[in-house]
This record gives sequence, C-alpha cells and structure tokens, in this order.
Amino acid sequence: MAVLVVGAGVSEAVARQALTERVTTALAGSLGSEPEVSFGSRPVLLAALDDALPSITMSGHADTAGYADVPVSVRLSDVAIDEDRHTTSVSGSRVTADVSTDAMTRRMASGDGKDAAMISSVTSDPAAGTLVLALKGGLATVQVAPTVADGKLHLSVTGGEVFGSAAPQALLDRVQTAIDALPTQDETEQQGGGAALGLRLAKVTVTDDGLRASLSGGSAELRRTQT
Repeated sequence: MAVLVVGAGVSEAVARQALTERVTTALAGSLGSEPEVSFGSRPVLLAALDDALPSITMSGHADTAGYADVPVSVRLSDVAIDEDRHTTSVSGSRVTADVSTDAMTRRMASGDGKDAAMISSVTSDPAAGTLVLALKGGLATVQVAPTVADGKLHLSVTGGEVFGSAAPQALLDRVQTAIDALPTQDETEQQGGGAALGLRLAKVTVTDDGLRASLSGGSAELRRTQT
C-alpha cells in the first residue's frame, strides 16, 4: 500500500510538472522563468482523464506597459487540453498586475522629452483615487487620475499646486505632455501571453502602493505546444 501511495504521489508530481511546463510555454514565458502554479485541490491525474481542469492559478513577474518585473497573478478558467493537436484552451482568464509607485517614478523620470525629467517622485492617494507627482525640487505637486477607456489606461492631469496655490495651466500641460510621451499599451503588449489570451484592461485601482490593473480575456486557444 505504501508503495502504491508513493507511486501515485510521484505520478501526480510528474503530471503537475508536465502541465506547468505546457501552460507556461503556451504563455510564451511572459510570467518569468519560474512562475508559481496552482491547480486547486483536484488531482491533476484525475483531471487528465477528461483532459480538463476547472482552473489554473499562476503568479510571477512580467514586463508590461514599459514597467519591468511587475508582480502578476493569472487565473485561467476551464482549461482543456487537446493532446492530438498539442493545444491548450481556456474559457476565460483574469489577470491582476500591481505597479508600485517606485516603478512609476523610475518609468516617468526616464520618459522621452525634456519635461520627463521634472518628475521626481510618485505617491498614491487611494482616498482621492489619484497619483501625486512631485516635481523637481519639491516646489510643486500635480494630481493625476488613472482611468480606463476602450481597454486602455489613461493618466489625466486633474490639478496641481505650487507653494500652496493653484498651479498655472501651462505647468499642468507640460506634465500632461510628459505623461503622454510614455509608451502606450498598444506599443508594448502586442506579443506574448497577454496577446494569446486576448487580455483587455477592465479596471484600474489606486492602492496604497501604486496601481492595480485588472485585465480579463474570453475564450482562447494558446499557441501550439509540443509535449
């Protein structure tokens, strides 16, 4: 009996490893080289009998929208494996990505154009639902509201202060120009797992640490994989 139990445990581990490699390969390595993968409580060996899993949850790090090494969590629903065609399909997917204020500070400061250099730090104000940009020297701050339109992230300057007084419109326009010069989602996310899943930005939330982006995708067939 002990031998049977150990053998089943080894077989389960092998099956989980094989499925992990298949799914991560299908996502084109977009979650880093060693993402964490969870298949839930149902044994993979039992799921393999009908070539389906209710869900797979993965977490790792990805480069997205100009930000590097962003923590990402992915949940794939109704994962079906077609051994004959060497494909894996899903009925839907949900992704969350957390971009820190430190990452945003580095990204904005490295943007194109001379005006990008004026942004010295980014902090978040969850209560107001805005990001607060401190300009060089700390003499002024600018509030930026993140919104989603047509599946894309938009950062819009809503106001600012200089020495406690309202910032002039010319300054707000310069900051908006610097933000608009950053690479867009379309320019940076045309390939990899996001494209394979047909992900679309659905919601963005200001958190204590930065921004949380929520993306969703419908039914999709991951690229052809060999096992």
